[in-house]
Amino acid sequence: MTASLTSAPLTDSPLRAAAQRFLAWVPAGVQASIRLYREKSETVSVRRGVLEPLSAQDDLGAMVTVLDGGLGYAATSDLSSSGLRAALERARLWAQQTAGKTVTDFAAVQQFQPGFAPKGQFHHQARQSWFGTPLADRIALVKDQEARLAVDSRLVDRQASLWGLSVDTLLVSAAGADIAQSYDLLVPYLQAVASDGRETTLRSLGGRGSCRQGGLESLGDTGFLTDGPRIAAEAVELLTAPDCPTDQRHVLLMPDQMYLQIHESIGHPLELDRILGDERNYAGTSFVTPDLFGHYQYGSPLLNITFDPSVDGEFASYAFDD
Repeated sequence: MTASLTSAPLTDSPLRAAAQRFLAWVPAGVQASIRLYREKSETVSVRRGVLEPLSAQDDLGAMVTVLDGGLGYAATSDLSSSGLRAALERARLWAQQTAGKTVTDFAAVQQFQPGFAPKGQFHHQARQSWFGTPLADRIALVKDQEARLAVDSRLVDRQASLWGLSVDTLLVSAAGADIAQSYDLLVPYLQAVASDGRETTLRSLGGRGSCRQGGLESLGDTGFLTDGPRIAAEAVELLTAPDCPTDQRHVLLMPDQMYLQIHESIGHPLELDRILGDERNYAGTSFVTPDLFGHYQYGSPLLNITFDPSVDGEFASYAFDD
């Protein structure tokens, strides 16, 4: 795994400086934390042989959490001393106002929270960094894959794109927690649209279903470099494919559809804030209740799903759930 987990001192950064400013404003005895987040992203997209305008973003912000009878949050993009102090005061006020009014008893949580202070650093190093690769080379790579989609005159639209991200997070608390993590991420995408004047069909590859942690070296596992002609040919084949039958049949779900099915049918119902009820006014509750844990059979005996964030290359690989 091209990642390292150490307890070595963390290097200076804008996130580190903001964290130090925040801690200076936390009153003695107040349980507070801040999660600072920076995301640089860039998208290179080519459509029908034309390079589209580059999209680039650099986001920087923080989420402050305070445990004071209740639980309070405040987000800010102002990382100055005054901005962080204002966020801390808003979060503390919200925590005090929600005390005794939430489903979860945060006063009980507060009793053991001070001793929880993990420390560590996690960094996943891309071998071929997106931002470390010359822009001309990144554009040429996307242009080449877009050109490989042009396999038939009935293809009326085609597109290839790569979305690269660099993410840094830092979580510190007044109790001494100090967790820094950084990742390089890449999201490939291919699309082909075919039409015969009567029917229009579309096939695509990639997107969030084929995203990886890492750099350009991850593209070999996604099909971005090989599958363009196939999905373009399939878009053309669909023009003459028979309509779906109306009788009852077994359904075989492809992996990209299974991603979505697992996300909706398993991921959302198992969110703890829905289970405990705190999310009910925003996104609803869940049929899962705390008494089901440890014995409830979720699905058929054939269902076997695990989540392991230590697996190399996953979009959600990490050392700490911060």
